[in-house]
Amino acid sequence: LGQIHRGGDHRVAAEPAVVFRSVERDQRAIDTGLIRRILAAKQSVDLTIDGCQRPIDAETGQRLAAVAQVDRLAAALHLLHGQDLGVPVLNIADRVRAYARALQADDPLAWPQARRWLNSARQVLEQYRFGRWRTALCHNDLLAQNVLDVDGSVRFIDWEYAARGDAFFDLATIVEDCGFGALDRSRLLLAYGEIGDTVIERLYRARVLYRLLGVLWYLVRYRGASARAVPALARHEQALDA
Repeated sequence: LGQIHRGGDHRVAAEPAVVFRSVERDQRAIDTGLIRRILAAKQSVDLTIDGCQRPIDAETGQRLAAVAQVDRLAAALHLLHGQDLGVPVLNIADRVRAYARALQADDPLAWPQARRWLNSARQVLEQYRFGRWRTALCHNDLLAQNVLDVDGSVRFIDWEYAARGDAFFDLATIVEDCGFGALDRSRLLLAYGEIGDTVIERLYRARVLYRLLGVLWYLVRYRGASARAVPALARHEQALDA
């Protein structure tokens, strides 16, 4: 989606060559006004999509670890997290518990597997649930495929799960999905403006929660799923083991 300018008129247009999620399907985003208000705030959040952009997929996500890319990524995250939009607040730990309840009630075969992971991450889950932090506008699904390189600038797409919450969940999603090592994670935190052991621990908790949420999401979405049949589920489980 982008703006085209004709005289003093500003119109929102869609590039036919670009495959994108229909906004009519993102009813939650429409109801909260997120799509409309972000498009209206183009000077603050640029969602332009054109033929110059390319997805930064998981296989080439290491490009984000380059020093210049880390700086641009941190700047884009700051811009996102600094937006003041009246959208609902989402605690990721609450979503984890909702998935757990659904599995316990509806899928007795998958529940023991889910319970094992929930028990292993119980301490992190409780720390995260009762943690206190300033809520920020979060994307909540910053997989590598939703991070675009547009002429040297970083852009985010697919706002289905956007809500106010913990900004570190966005950081955790990026570093996990792109396979950032310890050094790259530290560089991203430093570029984002956070430093210290407390910050590293906070990111660690968010990383565990991201992987736990991923496991539960796949078990809920694909009934009877196994790590052997669903590689993405296997990756989440391997990361939690580590």
